[in-house]
Amino acid sequence: MPVLTFTQARQALAKGKYPFFLILHGEAHYLSRKLIRELRNLLEKSDEIEYLEWDEEAVDAEIFTSLTTIPLWLSRRLVVINNTQTAELKNYLKVNNQRLVCVLLFDNKLKKRDIPETENCWVVECSPPKGRDLIKWLSEEAAAKGKELPASSIEYLRFACGDDPAVLAAEIEKAAVYLGSEKQITVDILKKVGSRTARRTLFEFVDAVAEHKRRAALEIAGELLAQGNHPVLLVSMLSRHYLQMLEAACLLKEGVAAQDLSSQMGVHPYVGKKLAKQLRASSIKEIEKVLFSLLELDLSIKQGRGSPELLLAAFLGEVC
Repeated sequence: MPVLTFTQARQALAKGKYPFFLILHGEAHYLSRKLIRELRNLLEKSDEIEYLEWDEEAVDAEIFTSLTTIPLWLSRRLVVINNTQTAELKNYLKVNNQRLVCVLLFDNKLKKRDIPETENCWVVECSPPKGRDLIKWLSEEAAAKGKELPASSIEYLRFACGDDPAVLAAEIEKAAVYLGSEKQITVDILKKVGSRTARRTLFEFVDAVAEHKRRAALEIAGELLAQGNHPVLLVSMLSRHYLQMLEAACLLKEGVAAQDLSSQMGVHPYVGKKLAKQLRASSIKEIEKVLFSLLELDLSIKQGRGSPELLLAAFLGEVC
């Protein structure tokens, strides 16, 4: 019984190969659903098929009927069964129906002992790709849409969106639609079309301040405050970032190469590159001055020396 990775299964389907039974398990539901769509598209290219999907509430007898009954007018039946019990899994895999293709879909990763040995069955773990596998997967997603995704854009996507394949694929899709006939998905394009989640906006706010973009900093700060974020949170995020800038500046002064900042500081490579870029416009003395101003701002807000929003705006006007 072949045990395949997500990529291996996609490549096999692309060549027109598929099994009678396909066990998909793991937390990356987007990847599982993608394989099901590609399998369905493959079957529909050569045959008229019947598609059935059963959820956890389905009656076992009805599921068995759909697996064992031969379709009268159609060439093949594709059945998807969601989150069945492992005891029932063994019984399903014993069904012998040459007109059937069955997908057994599990939301969580199965243990090896829970997967029975059977012929003509693929087992594919659909877990979120990590490291080099994630980089390769992102490149393939862009290439499938006729686009190129440079290393800098991959780093930005991972930094801004995390490792959720569904979120990452959605950002690539939006960028591809926006670009039209243009090929390269740059960081600027991703920023332009990207979802303005609260997490991303906080990062954008910090970057705007560090890069002395007064208008953008004030605009994003207003948006964050309107979302219900307290000014103290914004001050805390700025303090954290400027402490990172101070650490990076000291490392550079000691002779650490800019490309080695991320490994020395234990941060994401995108963060290391961004810090090195921002330090071109700020000296250690200036960073220390901003940190002192942030301390004063934090105390002023907490001691009620004025409107937190106005105190923050005055600070941004001074620093930017």
